[in-house]
Amino acid sequence: MIRRSVSLILIFIIIPFLAFLISCSGDIENQEVAKAEKIRVRTETIKKTDYEFTLDFSGEVKAWKTVNLSFNVGSKIDRFYFDEGHKVNKGDLLAKLEKDDYQAMRDQRYAQWEKTKRDYERNRHLLEDGSIPERLVQDAQTALKAATATLEASELNLKHCLLYAPFSGHVAYRYGEEKEMVAGGQIVFTLMDLSRVLVEIGVPERSIDRIKKAQKASVNFEAIPGKTFEGTVTQVAVSSLPSIRLFKVEITIENPKFIVKPGMTAFSTIVIDKMEGVCIFSLDTTVLRNGSRIIFLASNGTAKKITLKDYIISGDKIIVSDPLPENGQIITAGQEVLFEGIQISVID
Repeated sequence: MIRRSVSLILIFIIIPFLAFLISCSGDIENQEVAKAEKIRVRTETIKKTDYEFTLDFSGEVKAWKTVNLSFNVGSKIDRFYFDEGHKVNKGDLLAKLEKDDYQAMRDQRYAQWEKTKRDYERNRHLLEDGSIPERLVQDAQTALKAATATLEASELNLKHCLLYAPFSGHVAYRYGEEKEMVAGGQIVFTLMDLSRVLVEIGVPERSIDRIKKAQKASVNFEAIPGKTFEGTVTQVAVSSLPSIRLFKVEITIENPKFIVKPGMTAFSTIVIDKMEGVCIFSLDTTVLRNGSRIIFLASNGTAKKITLKDYIISGDKIIVSDPLPENGQIITAGQEVLFEGIQISVID
């Protein structure tokens, strides 16, 4: 009986011990397998760059300067020297009126002025001789001043028969035909300065506080494929347009070859902020664990864990300001199962 009890006790002791030994043997074997099987990953080289935060808007092109030109006097148009689309320089003669009537008026008033001047000179000499009272000289002087003013007005009207370009630009519109009667103040030309142009965009109120003067912008046009123009924000409205609840913003771009035309549809990208010396990765490169964003670097055949602290998520990208080793290798595939120090194998 005692022998049987001892046998049972030995069985209950030996069997669990053997099971424990077998279990330990299995764990050791699994660890060896884990060490032997490296995690296969892909990497890319870390490079530092600058990142720009932008807003996109569409708009319409306006001329830098637009002026409607007219004669100050009325008459028939004698000749046009430029037509629509022509480039003109400052001071070029654009058109002239028939001036016969104004020339005749000027000649008549000049003759009257000469007579009045002779009368004044004669009376002045007579006054010096004491032959006439001073009042007659004063009257002659007043008449001479009036004749001078009338002559100057007629000469000015004669000059107004010529229309000159006030600045260099392009003739956008020409109104009327030669030998057609025009009144003083009636528009005959619209002149535009296209050496630079304005892109007018409408910005909603949720974005207007982020738009500032002097911000840089890039502008593209459907009519000019494959070319991007650089511009600057030069005007930001302080009040919205009542009918559409948008704030007008103007972007100025240089246009030395005059290829951008008023009325073109423009697509602008305004740089509202810029980060320098940052690293940009796909958001999928990071791993979210316990509320922290983590990346892994490949270092001497093992994974090195880095917890990010200074970063911004923008769409499907993450912009990292944390100091990372430039030209280091960030793991971009296989990082989901990694932990600090695990052995890895980088594949192409």
